[in-house]
Amino acid sequence: MSRMLFNLRQERRISLRQVADESRVNVSVAARAERGLDAKLSTWERLFYGVGYGVVVDFHELCEEVDDLISEERWRRRER
Repeated sequence: MSRMLFNLRQERRISLRQVADESRVNVSVAARAERGLDAKLSTWERLFYGVGYGVVVDFHELCEEVDDLISEERWRRRER
């Protein structure tokens, strides 16, 4: 997400300070997120809003992926 935020900001020629101001987050928080460091989901939502986009999280898809990972782990343990 950090690369996507950076690319959108560059395409729109928006400074990091402008994104931070529009998002109502501290510029240091915006900079950390853009560098790929830890950020809360709510921060990502605000930052993408600051460049004119919304964030949609599909929890259903995430749950299916987790279920697949759990199933794979079960098979690995049975094979031991």
